[in-house]
Amino acid sequence: MKLKRIKWSKMQLKTVFYISFFSFIICPILIVLVTVLNILNQEFKKQAIENIKQVHETIVTELVSDIGVMSMRLSHLIYSNNNEILDYAAGTDSEDLKSRYDSSQKLNQASSLALEPASNIISVGFYMKDQRISYYKNTINKSYEETSSSTCYRTAVKNKNQVVIGFINNDLNNGLYAGAKKNSLVLVFAFAPDRRTDRSEKIEMVMFYQNSGVADKIKNYNREYLKGNNNFGIMEMKSSDGENIFTTLDGEENYNNSKYTQITTPLKLYSDTWYINSYIKTSDLSASFWRVALWVLLVALIILLLVGYYSSYFLRSIVKPIQRINYGLRQIEEGELQIHIEPGGQYEIRTMIHSFNSMVRRLQVLISDYEEKVRTSEKTLEDYFTGMITGEITPAEVNRKSKYFFEDSYVILGFVLNKGKTNESEYNEMEKLHCNFERNLRFSSRCIAYIENPTIMYAFYRITEEDYVVNIYSMIQELQKSTYSEHGIDITVCISKKQYGYGNFLEELEHLKGSFDFRFLKGKNAIVDCNKEDELMDQIIQYSNQYLDFSKALYIADERTVIPEKEKLFEVLNKASLREGQLHVLGLILEIAKKFYSNHANFYEIFGEQYNYYEKLERIEDIRSLKLWLTNYIDWIIDYSVEKLYIKENDIILKAKRYIGNHYENSDLTLKEVADYVELNEKYFTSKFSKETGETFISYLTSLRIEKAKDLLKTTNFKIYEIAEMVGYRNVENFNRVFKKNTGTSPAQYRKTA
Repeated sequence: MKLKRIKWSKMQLKTVFYISFFSFIICPILIVLVTVLNILNQEFKKQAIENIKQVHETIVTELVSDIGVMSMRLSHLIYSNNNEILDYAAGTDSEDLKSRYDSSQKLNQASSLALEPASNIISVGFYMKDQRISYYKNTINKSYEETSSSTCYRTAVKNKNQVVIGFINNDLNNGLYAGAKKNSLVLVFAFAPDRRTDRSEKIEMVMFYQNSGVADKIKNYNREYLKGNNNFGIMEMKSSDGENIFTTLDGEENYNNSKYTQITTPLKLYSDTWYINSYIKTSDLSASFWRVALWVLLVALIILLLVGYYSSYFLRSIVKPIQRINYGLRQIEEGELQIHIEPGGQYEIRTMIHSFNSMVRRLQVLISDYEEKVRTSEKTLEDYFTGMITGEITPAEVNRKSKYFFEDSYVILGFVLNKGKTNESEYNEMEKLHCNFERNLRFSSRCIAYIENPTIMYAFYRITEEDYVVNIYSMIQELQKSTYSEHGIDITVCISKKQYGYGNFLEELEHLKGSFDFRFLKGKNAIVDCNKEDELMDQIIQYSNQYLDFSKALYIADERTVIPEKEKLFEVLNKASLREGQLHVLGLILEIAKKFYSNHANFYEIFGEQYNYYEKLERIEDIRSLKLWLTNYIDWIIDYSVEKLYIKENDIILKAKRYIGNHYENSDLTLKEVADYVELNEKYFTSKFSKETGETFISYLTSLRIEKAKDLLKTTNFKIYEIAEMVGYRNVENFNRVFKKNTGTSPAQYRKTA
């Protein structure tokens, strides 16, 4: 991932713009456009199908209405006036002509009264068991055999006294009856009376023939679809066994293929199910969508044109001028100063180009002045600066030989790498950092540099502006940022007081070197400014001088010395204000850091990171919290010193002290055990220990135990006999005697006073 970020950051601005433009603008717009159009297409198709189903429901509603009305009329016809009409119909089944004629007249008259108004009834047929047929209104052009073999007829015969629905698709003019229209739908209602209904037992079937208006509606829908006036498709009706109930299809075109979509709505009848089918071209389902899609595409095209215009404007007014500035900077980096950029682009960019051209002209003047100074000098300014720091030449001599060196006010900058151990081979690393610094225009035009060792570099900063502080801080922060990002190195920068002339140069240089130690208190990427912090640094140095022995004891983990030194410091803190106490602690931390650094140990490694101790201590609100924080801090350093720091083999006494510090609670600890640990005989070890420490082994061990006991008495609630065991005394009376001998008071009295 880091590699990808580096590659991205090194791309040309124009390339990054095009990639970003297409990735974050064009591609999302196209993806959204395609997604929206696809969703709209699906929704329009659903709506088109829903519209067709609503038309189907209209037809179904009309059919159901017709069936219900005609079923009721048929029942009324049969059962009215005590089955009078059936009796008249039965009378037509007679060999006597006069009787048949009279019955026929009565039948027509009674039927006319029973069925008024019923203009859509084509005919009423009475089918006799002897195959004779009597009709009211129109004669149906179908033989008895043809009619009786129909599904509707057979079903009605099986289900006496029930109305059964059937159909006749009249696809020929005058085919079914005189005056019949072509492509009409005739609904058939069949009723087979039983013996109780037909008392004559002559009538086998009564059939209504109704001309349904559904056929005209379907024909109208189909005709309008073919003209392109609706999107309902070609409709037809089929029975459950696939027989055409009504259709206008001529059979020349196959609608059961991928070009057409079939929508079906069922109609459940008493003994059958009819289906209304619509065949619509699949492309017609999206016809409305494409009209909307064209508008959407037009809007998207306009948006893309506007975005394209904006991108071309952005390239022309911002990207290209920045590329020209970048090209000019590369030319300057390569040493080519004969360059001028034509202003262009937005106001801010034009202002930047004007500033760039002004900077180039200023650099040309500075370099000309510098070259003139070099020509009139035996040595370069870098040579003079190096000579003054190394002592090869005095500032007075430099002022006499080069009138230009001290002609402006100046400050000295100290750059310190925050690292542990260093070696001579790391000069190359500092040289790389120096080259990196030279890429900064302010550093290269204002500073003369000298590398003293692998971790320290000095720079002579020439002040040529009134508001120099802001510019120096800005330059330092840019250098710190680039150094860390490109090399992973953290640097502290110390700034001397502002000076003029050669008189105080060496004094200010020494003062600057003294400020280097304060980097340990300020954390990562610190800036130590002697102009602002001189008084504070003097106070901390004054306090730090009191803690030389304390810092040494902490470095070697000498708990015998650490404990009384900590007691002294706590006594000072108890009497001091919070601010003064914080300064004492800062002084101790400074002295500890100097001790670690002087022994080539990495102070930052103790806690794993660099802390700003000024900020950390300012967050502490009272002396009690300050003492608690300091106790934890001291314990942490001791643990680190014991575990991490390397002790040379010839540091015999230091090894012995550490062994005693780790085993003092062992009541059986003897001189011989310690002597064996450091690999010396008892006599020689006793002599060496007394000579280097100024006390005997027993005196040192006893003092350490008593100091530990005093600390436990003050800070814990352990019983006195428990503390005695914890510091190496089996017998509490012996502990009380030794404690009183060394402190002048008993353990119990000491706990009360402490």
